[in-house]
Amino acid sequence: MEEQPISAQPDSQAPPTEEGQHMDHLTVVADASESSNGVVPVQSSPTASRPKPGSRSGSVAGGSPRPSLCRQPSTSPDAVQDGSKPRDYLLLAILSCFCPLWPINIVALTFSVMSRNSLQQGNVDGARRLGRNAMILSVVSILGGIAIITATIVFNWGLILKS
Repeated sequence: MEEQPISAQPDSQAPPTEEGQHMDHLTVVADASESSNGVVPVQSSPTASRPKPGSRSGSVAGGSPRPSLCRQPSTSPDAVQDGSKPRDYLLLAILSCFCPLWPINIVALTFSVMSRNSLQQGNVDGARRLGRNAMILSVVSILGGIAIITATIVFNWGLILKS
């Protein structure tokens, strides 16, 4: 079936009804080259613009080039890429709690515990993501703590040497 544009103009040559009045209806124009006066081409496939039932927008279904934006837990054991469970970096997060960068190291400890809980629930991808966040925040906290401790020592030794 070829694409046919639809015109929104009433057809004045419509057959009269029983009362002798003309009915207004849409006229299908067979000329595909006409594009004036609001003529719009009709899609020939009825399912081309409708999503499949049960599909979510943004998911990789039907050849969509855009990956899903929602985070879904992976419950299958073969979802682990390297064959081992993801690390939660709990020891590193506890070690970072001894550094003076207290808001960051507490968040790192929280992410580490959340990573461990996600792994126990079977959410391997979430555990890997939270563990990576815990590691990054722990390293930032330790390096920031070392910088603060070094700056404090240098400042105090400068004051002692001046006096």
